[in-house]
Order: sequence, then structure tokens, then C-alpha cells
Amino acid sequence: MDSNKILNSIKSRLPKLFHINLKSSILIFSLIKLLFIGVSIFHCHWQKDPDLNPTPVSIEKHLQKSNHLEWIKIKESVWIHRSFGEFGGQIYSANGLVVLTNKGVVVVDTPWTESQTEELFSEIQAKFQKEILYVIVTHAHDDRMAGVSLFQNRNIPIYSTNLTAKLAKERGFGKTNPILDLQTRLGAGNQSVEVFYPGPGHSVDNIVVWLPDTHILFGGCLVKSLDAKDLGNTKDANLEEWENSLKRVLARYPDAEVVVPGHGDWGKLDLLRHTIRLLVPANH
Repeated sequence: MDSNKILNSIKSRLPKLFHINLKSSILIFSLIKLLFIGVSIFHCHWQKDPDLNPTPVSIEKHLQKSNHLEWIKIKESVWIHRSFGEFGGQIYSANGLVVLTNKGVVVVDTPWTESQTEELFSEIQAKFQKEILYVIVTHAHDDRMAGVSLFQNRNIPIYSTNLTAKLAKERGFGKTNPILDLQTRLGAGNQSVEVFYPGPGHSVDNIVVWLPDTHILFGGCLVKSLDAKDLGNTKDANLEEWENSLKRVLARYPDAEVVVPGHGDWGKLDLLRHTIRLLVPANH
């Protein structure tokens, strides 16, 4: 019911019910009206509070507590494992791959933290009941290889290029087996995995991973998602060569049906063209 109607109803009855004078009635009416206003303000404020975005600090505490890891199915045999980490005071997601074969699982990049890597091991067992054949590290940053020591502890092979192995050692990220060349085809049961080094871009050592059986391209941090407004972390980037490296990937894998970036949502080859557009202001 409308508050004014309620007040008018009370006003018409108060002198008869309580035998109070007009001044007292006005005072009571004012107090009641203030009460309605206060309740309305409190209601509006209470409604808005749950919609406030949590601060980066509160998000980080939540992630540390929950040991968060997400799974996104692309195809029956290929999943994204999505982990979370902090950069510049903000929380970001990072994508890696899990490729299922009849012999076991291939992992592309570790989660962003060791705790999330532990969760990766347990989830692979729970979801797929398969052993991990090996992990491929696409470049020497912590969002790609923070969990390599846990793979080492389980005697799981960790493959990278020579350059990534060198940089990983210098940065204290752990030891990898540098068997990957500019182009390397790896066996994985009934699936094959191709690794390609297109040249420097996001980092001097970034590689991409091609799954020819499913036409899925893991672009890693060389490729930005469509909602990316900038190039992100460019501390180790080669802005001059990044575009050429992307063009080599486009030329080599024109039939890619799915492209997975290092961060954000997966899409198609337009992710590479979007990244090239982002490079234009960076180089001028």
C-alpha cells in the first residue's frame, strides 16, 4: 500500500482512537513518515551491497582459500584448465590445456600456482582416470610453469625449448627437458601434438601448440583474447617482431577451428588478427 494512503488513514483515526490534540498528531505523522523514508533508504542500500564488485584483495583471499581451478570443455578429448593468479594488484585467469589420448594425458602449461597444480593432478585422476604422459611449457613465465617442480616430483617429463629451459633456470622456475626445436611433432597415443616456434612476441621464447586431430591451436600468451584492450604484460616482449610471429602462425595453421589464448576466452583465428591490431598503437 502507498505510504501516503497509510498516513492519511492513520491521520483520520488518531484523534478518535487516542484523543490526542492536533499538534501531537502532526508530530506522530512526521515520525511515521520519517520511519517510512528510513526503511526505504535501508532497503535500497541493502539491495545494492551484494552487487558491489569485490576488491582485488578480497578476490585473492578467496582464491587462496578455495584453491580455485576451472575446467572448460572444448571437445571430447580437449579441455582448458583455467587457473588464477595475481599481477599488478589484480587477479587474472590463465589458460592451459589437457589433451586426452588412449595412452594418457598431455598437459600444456602448468597452472599459475603450486596449490592449483596439485588440484590439477587430483582432478585429472577424478575426471579422466588417466596418467599424465608429459607437460609442455610454452614459455618461461610463472603463469606457464609455476608448478613444474610438482611434475618433477612425480617423474613426469617436462618439455620445452632450449631457450625456455635457459630462461627458466635463470628465473628459478625449475628444470625442463629441452627437446623441442623450432618445429617438433610429439606422439601421444592416438593423438599427435605439434609444437611451433614462430619467433619472439609476448616473450622471446613463446611457442604455440597445434593439435592436428582436432584442429585446435593453443596460442598461449602470444595471442590475446577478443576482449583484451591492450597487450598486457610486455616486460619481456618484442613489440617489433610480435606481428611477424603472429603472421607466421596464421600462415602455418589457416585451418585452425579453435584458438586458445593464454588468458581469456577461446575463439577462432580472429584472435590473432585482433592481437595484430593491438600492436599498431604499441609500435607507433
